[in-house]
Amino acid sequence: MSVSMSKPWTPLTAENVALVPASVGVFEIADEIGVIAIDFAGGNSVFGLRGALDEWRGKQSGLLFRYERTNAYLSRYREVVQVFVNEFGAVPRNLVGVDAPAGRIRSN
Repeated sequence: MSVSMSKPWTPLTAENVALVPASVGVFEIADEIGVIAIDFAGGNSVFGLRGALDEWRGKQSGLLFRYERTNAYLSRYREVVQVFVNEFGAVPRNLVGVDAPAGRIRSN
């Protein structure tokens, strides 16, 4: 498995979100410029990934998403955030000013 998320981007519509499993995992949200959010659906998330993504619908038009279903969602979330920080030098917009995962992924 790649360290970066590799699933294709999908438009954030009700129809597409309805196809997402109601399980735990991580996801990215993007607009026309790039990734704006990295988050996870954990054990306390209502309807898992589907519910978490559904909360993003209506916040902004033209959003895209991709996700990974994984039981190791906290570790994978930290990893995806660290990859983003390595690439862009800062956390995505949804993590600015909050207690975001620290550390960096080593690149060889």
